[in-house]
Amino acid sequence: MMPGEPWTVAKSEQLYGFEHWGAGYFRVNARGNVSVWPNGPDGSAIDLQELVEAVRQRDIQLPVLFRFNGILRHRLRMIHGAFTAAIAEYKYRGEYRPVYPIKVNQQRHVVNELSEAGRAFNLGLEVGSKPELIAVLAIQDNPDALLICNGYKDRQYLELALMARRVGRRSIVVIEKPSEIDLLLKLSEEMGVEPEIGFRLRLAGRGAGRWERSGGERAKFGLTVSEIAAALQVLREHGKLHWVKLLHFHIGSQLTNISSLKRAVREASQVYVQLSRHCPQIALFDVGGGLAVDYDGSKTAFESSMNYTVEEYARDVVWILMEACDAAQVTHPTIVTECGRAMVAFNSVLVMEVLGLANTFSAPCDPRAVLAASDSPTIVTMAQMLQELTPKNCQETLHDANELRQDMLQQFSLGLIPIEDRALGDQCYWALLNAINGMTGDLHYVPEDLQKLPALLTDTYFCNLSIFQSMPDSWAVDQIFPITPITRLGEEPRRRVVLADITCDSDGKIDRFADLREVKHYLPAHDLRDGEQYCFAVFLVGAYQEILGDLHNLFGDTNAVHVDVNGSGQVTFAHVVRGDSVGQVLRYVQYEKADLVERWRHALERAVSEDQLTARESAVLQRKYEAVFNTYTYLR
Repeated sequence: MMPGEPWTVAKSEQLYGFEHWGAGYFRVNARGNVSVWPNGPDGSAIDLQELVEAVRQRDIQLPVLFRFNGILRHRLRMIHGAFTAAIAEYKYRGEYRPVYPIKVNQQRHVVNELSEAGRAFNLGLEVGSKPELIAVLAIQDNPDALLICNGYKDRQYLELALMARRVGRRSIVVIEKPSEIDLLLKLSEEMGVEPEIGFRLRLAGRGAGRWERSGGERAKFGLTVSEIAAALQVLREHGKLHWVKLLHFHIGSQLTNISSLKRAVREASQVYVQLSRHCPQIALFDVGGGLAVDYDGSKTAFESSMNYTVEEYARDVVWILMEACDAAQVTHPTIVTECGRAMVAFNSVLVMEVLGLANTFSAPCDPRAVLAASDSPTIVTMAQMLQELTPKNCQETLHDANELRQDMLQQFSLGLIPIEDRALGDQCYWALLNAINGMTGDLHYVPEDLQKLPALLTDTYFCNLSIFQSMPDSWAVDQIFPITPITRLGEEPRRRVVLADITCDSDGKIDRFADLREVKHYLPAHDLRDGEQYCFAVFLVGAYQEILGDLHNLFGDTNAVHVDVNGSGQVTFAHVVRGDSVGQVLRYVQYEKADLVERWRHALERAVSEDQLTARESAVLQRKYEAVFNTYTYLR
């Protein structure tokens, strides 16, 4: 931006990268507020700030997780459309069946919304445990939809899968380990039910990105080719080869590089055509998940991005499988995908308010006042450097300032300078760094040590959330999520900030942000104004974050609001799911309210008997204590 040029909404859209990671769902409106387009760019927009005001009027406190049902429906249509278009383009003679793996987000309203939206596509569901299977058996009632049963299985799990067939569900048991074949043969005979099964193939090739170890020969799940051959022999001996209906593989979540997918599909396609010679009823080719989400918008093979589109993903799967089948003269199978992350990541937006800031590095400093207040040679020299700073000497000044500060810290540690001089020295040092950073725009070439200054000169904005509960992947695996202010985007953001949560853990911070070229270690933000709420939104948190969240400091689930738009364009709250109360999170860790209340009462009685409290005061404290059990775990 040229000096003096006014800031615009378009500049904010570019600065925060909405057009790159927003996929058409998130933009900035003319008022300078974030707007959400649940049905894509051709639908109607929702002002996110107006939603925040609407929940406040309903006494729903921040932080709030907004789930946009329209985005769920749009993502499902988009993925299904990409595969049907590829099938039509290549004249592929099979069908496409989407499946949603509920482990990505098991929230009931999310699963229900997808199930209803997916009826036209016969959307299936995938489970990986008995609790997930129990939930899905009651939800899924479409006899044409697939119920994929993954994960390690005991007798009870397999009994449930066979029971599903008795009531008209199309459950397919995916064999993860050889012993499951023997148990399934026994149960089938006992229950009089013929199962449909699939093999999960452990590929030789690995994926790409943070979860690449999900594939490869050392992967946790799946059968090797030799184990599949042995399983075929067992089934042949029992006359059950007709059970085999599906081949499944998975090379890892958030697949960043399309070449890894191509290698995996080629390898799995050859296994499929070989299996078809032994298993006459095999007809399903399940490529698993892996379809990535471009969290940083860079469209690269970086671990938080993807170097391909959904359409390219679909075309590659269809073309490579068709080539293998045609060469082997094998009937084209139905293609199945389990693209959970790509279905649900976009639908959830977390909104949190800023509670305050730690402003260490941008306080003003008058060198003349410093010279008048201190006679320490080190402090005096730094104040003089601040007066004499120019763009020409700024790099040399930075080197000298770093050395002088080390001298000052050593002198302070030895008791040679008073705390007042230490404070003045710190003010001079940070003022020097800020002034040097401000001069880099006048340099034709910015040296590397000056390039590092913006990330160093950041303020900390404290936000009303727990990163461990609402953004666990940010803490655990350095996942980058797009984060922006939700208002004032028509103003230039003049602060560089990192975000900290309200847990008492030093890891409860965010200092890695989306950027097209590299990871950015600060977020542009606006000055806080007295009496005015300032909020950030965290986007693309619909996949895995809610179910992986933990109770660090006993901060529980946030309030969640399901937002929809009716036929006339009016915004409605389809569901409001209240977040955890203090009493609920205490029960999670085996603290019972009745016991705690009684122990507190005894403590108050002792205080009364020892004349530390009056009886009336103890009653007030008792009521206040009990009232907290029903409140939100986050700050008010």
